Amino acid sequence: MKIVNLQINKVKYKKKDILFVLFLLLALPFYGQEQKVRNLPYADDKWLHFGFVLGIHEQDFALKQKGNADEDGIVWRGDQPVLSPGFTVGIVSNLRLGKYWDLRCVPELEFGQRTLYFSGYKDGVKVKEINTTVMSTQLMVPISVKFRSARVNNYRPYLLAGGGVSLDISRKNDELILLKPWDLFVEFGVGCDIYLQYFKLAPELKLCVGFMDMLDRERNNLDVESDIKYTNSIDRLFSRLLVLSFNFE
Repeated sequence: MKIVNLQINKVKYKKKDILFVLFLLLALPFYGQEQKVRNLPYADDKWLHFGFVLGIHEQDFALKQKGNADEDGIVWRGDQPVLSPGFTVGIVSNLRLGKYWDLRCVPELEFGQRTLYFSGYKDGVKVKEINTTVMSTQLMVPISVKFRSARVNNYRPYLLAGGGVSLDISRKNDELILLKPWDLFVEFGVGCDIYLQYFKLAPELKLCVGFMDMLDRERNNLDVESDIKYTNSIDRLFSRLLVLSFNFE
């Protein structure tokens, strides 16, 4: 269990900066010269095909504060104002449903971390600050529907929507903030199939929104009993995941 003092203004990565970079990376493949050669003309005729995924992601929390005071009269508030990048790997299974529709199952491993910052207030004045990092390796198994536009040269934009289940396979019971291992989520995404000479590359940006309260309140294993005040300061906690991936199919 690690608790360290912090200076929030020294953290480099802000949420809005990371979002801008992810959207910029997704848009890069659309800038280029017009393709004169039609690559892989029969790639979309396969009823079943496979591939793999490499990408980066940002794990986020959506928190609702409780506003309880501890034994010293200090009201603690949790927040995650900054994000840390993580790594994504996965396997693509794609079933062709029709000319414009596909059914996809893309199990992914998300290696990353989230840092929660706790600020203590007394009489409206901040008197204490601490942070704690929650490491996680999430196995996410979504089932989604992919709607593709008509192909233009070697490009074919698409939309994605679905949902699934996730499991944290690296969960540790001695964290200051303990998350439940299981979650259910929905996902929405946008991407573009790019037909290259030997394979299809698809940059994709998607948002995964968990809808289960992930905060585990059974904390009998904490080393310091007073540490339960950080768990008690949060009413509900939900997971969010923003993924920029590159699908090789």
